[in-house]
Amino acid sequence: MSWRLGMVVTTAVTLFFVLAACQPVRDTRTSNEPVEKTLYIGPELVDCVGVGPMQCMMVKENPDDEYQFFYNEIEGFTFEPGYTYEVRVRVEPVANAPADAPSLKYTLIEVVSKEAVAPSEAAGVAAGAALEGPTWQLTGVADANGVVSATPEGVTATAAFVDGRVSGSGGCNNYGAAYTLDGDSLTIKPGPMTMMACPEPQMTVEQQLMAALGATAAYEIAGSELHLLDAAGLVVATFTVLEPTSLTGVTWVATMVNNGRDAVVSILADTTITAVFDAEGRVGGSAGCNRYFAGYTVEGASIAIEPPASTRKMCAEAVMQQEQAYLAALPTAATFTIQGDELELRTADGALVASYRASAE
Repeated sequence: MSWRLGMVVTTAVTLFFVLAACQPVRDTRTSNEPVEKTLYIGPELVDCVGVGPMQCMMVKENPDDEYQFFYNEIEGFTFEPGYTYEVRVRVEPVANAPADAPSLKYTLIEVVSKEAVAPSEAAGVAAGAALEGPTWQLTGVADANGVVSATPEGVTATAAFVDGRVSGSGGCNNYGAAYTLDGDSLTIKPGPMTMMACPEPQMTVEQQLMAALGATAAYEIAGSELHLLDAAGLVVATFTVLEPTSLTGVTWVATMVNNGRDAVVSILADTTITAVFDAEGRVGGSAGCNRYFAGYTVEGASIAIEPPASTRKMCAEAVMQQEQAYLAALPTAATFTIQGDELELRTADGALVASYRASAE
């Protein structure tokens, strides 16, 4: 069956850039007329993740706001590290923007001010943003006696800090938690997590990591390393930056899927669900029994997937029910996140659509 059979190529014009899930310039216009905005730009570029790893300017619309990642470019503006800027820009939609390109165009009108900052101030901006930029992979965690040991080989645990919420893999289960930042003070309130059972040492590492998150009172970043500290200033967990896998050109193997009945369930034994996103805006793979095909578009961390078409083979009833639930869930996806080799699709309300792991093959 042709990739294009039954597809309609659409462009999802999104007015928010999200990293997580945020874009500093928010546009609520109901028309396509250009608007003018004032932006305040921080003194350093920082690592960030859009469709892939990149470097972002740090931008805010009001002087008293916190800096946010800016995933776009400003035409006519040349950024020079070590300076803060106040600029006026024209913002206008891009007609028929490609799936992997921004839907808004920013053009410089005027550089209102350009001020040099001290190296320590510039480093402070970059360090404060770095916690919320990368996906962090656990390299060591404290046991019940406070002794930090290296994460065992074969155990992958992660943490990604985005908009007051930290999430990732504990080494076995996926978890979520709320966090609060105040300078270098960091408090984490554990939240929900999945309840799968895994072999050792995965379960022990996961339990230690959850305890470390709950005990965190501060953090420090040295180069590419993150240290979580308890109230006494002792290290309870260490991380390093984990480079994310690209969305495209990878075979993603589903591990969990929303069954359409308000539950997220594991994939049935002896079945495999896959997704391969290509650079031309097509996604396809195995739905567990049949092959499926659909168009998709991405904008920053936003994703839109068309209702898929599929082949018509019949399998066991339980497999067919899983397949129907998966295919029905795909078009509800609104955002995606990649943490290392793990991909999550979620609805606009944050509900999990499906989670995947990159195939090692």
